[in-house]
Amino acid sequence: MERRAGARGHGRTAWPRALAVAVPLCICAPVPAWSQCPDGTPPPCGARPARAVAPPTHSVAVLYFTTHDTADAYLADGLTEDIATGLGRLAPRVEVKAPSSVRRVQREKAGDLRGVGRALGVRYVIDGGLRRTPLGYRVSVRLVTAQDETTAWGQTYDESSAGLLDLPPAVTRAVAEAIAGTLAPAEQTTLTTRPTRDPAAWEHVLRGNFLLARRTQNDAQHAVSEFEDAIRLDSSYVDAYAALGFAYALAHDWSWHIGALSQESLLVRAERATDRALALDSGSAAAWAAAGNTRFERSPLTMAGAAPAFRRAIELDPRRSEPVHQLGITLLLQGDDSGAVAAFHQALALEPERPITLSWLGNAAFHARHVAEARRWLDSAVAVSPDFPYAYRLRGVVRTLQGDTAGGLRDAEEAVRLSRGDSLLATAALAWVEAVTHDAADARRHARVVTDAQGSVLDEAIAWAAAALVALGDRDAAFAALERCPLNGFLRYYLGLEVFDETRADPRFRDLETKLGGP
Repeated sequence: MERRAGARGHGRTAWPRALAVAVPLCICAPVPAWSQCPDGTPPPCGARPARAVAPPTHSVAVLYFTTHDTADAYLADGLTEDIATGLGRLAPRVEVKAPSSVRRVQREKAGDLRGVGRALGVRYVIDGGLRRTPLGYRVSVRLVTAQDETTAWGQTYDESSAGLLDLPPAVTRAVAEAIAGTLAPAEQTTLTTRPTRDPAAWEHVLRGNFLLARRTQNDAQHAVSEFEDAIRLDSSYVDAYAALGFAYALAHDWSWHIGALSQESLLVRAERATDRALALDSGSAAAWAAAGNTRFERSPLTMAGAAPAFRRAIELDPRRSEPVHQLGITLLLQGDDSGAVAAFHQALALEPERPITLSWLGNAAFHARHVAEARRWLDSAVAVSPDFPYAYRLRGVVRTLQGDTAGGLRDAEEAVRLSRGDSLLATAALAWVEAVTHDAADARRHARVVTDAQGSVLDEAIAWAAAALVALGDRDAAFAALERCPLNGFLRYYLGLEVFDETRADPRFRDLETKLGGP
């Protein structure tokens, strides 16, 4: 599940708010790799057109609202994402950039609205800020024409805490009319939709999303409490149930402790929450996406029911790249390589600079033994997100296989550094690189760090540590490590990598394949 995202601790995209420009979706055949430049970098490629292409007339990026009080960061992010989501409902009249792309560019070009507009290819930028006042909050919002930084519309709102719930629809409507003109009655109705009528419940969900996006056990436990508080206030709050189901499934995936709940109890609660969300609204894309994750966790070898759930989420809201990406991972682990690659390309069509999807295209190419192609995708992921450990980790392996052992070692070490204390996966890859480059002592030490770890040990980390032990000639230790892994689609997938080729004739390897339903 989250391992499929490979993004633990990376970024802060809140669940379930991945918003992108709407395009037709067809997961039916591989899509040309138009998102990839010949030199391996993402667009814009090195060869520039003779003249700049004007951005679409009604295109906009919603910058994350600023706040000087860290206690209000969850509100600033939640308002931003609600406004982006509302504008996204007006597609194709209004084109909205994905928040994850906006966050990256906003960080790189702080205060430079022209630069933000050029980098994102949008005509308009929404800029805003939130601060506390004695009576509540003051929220300032303006719509800026990026080319010359002139203000096309602006408003300051003084609201109580309860009044913030009504702010995103008001801002969305004003901005949409400034960009695209008078809205049709149906569009106006769409913008008045609110996830709940209870402002306090809404705030609990915003805070829970903010905490869960940090991807730590402690934050996840607090996020669960926030979602449950929201449900106590509004027992019909679909998004709260969907978020709660996702949180429990995520905790199950990472073997986190939520109170005294067992792993099976986490999964039961995930299923109960997602089932309730679907019972309340079978047309909720968030609920179906949460159901896809939960079903994936329930059937780790077959992922039964996960792909149909993700497809239903995509059908209901084709603007969100995350369910498309998760569908790609599910299909890849089920052996449908072409369907998986098509899904990954479609996710990039929705969000062209999505580092985890670029990385998983590299992963898919590497699994198919296309090492040079894998390197190009991983170079792209590093180019768009220089602090993303997942891309460095696999690129270290790929560079080593290509003969660039010094570069491979640098990438593997960088993955460990960027993982910031959550480095079992990166340490395992480093162990393999060291084993192959004949640094046996360090390789054995790093492999032991992984194989001796207790609690939340992931199959991918164990697989790479085992591969390192194979390279060191210690097959007994390698198989002992592999036999610790849960039997699931991830382990089956990793055993298909070429780093295990020399062990395939071993009866213990064939026994593992049989148990996993492989090869």
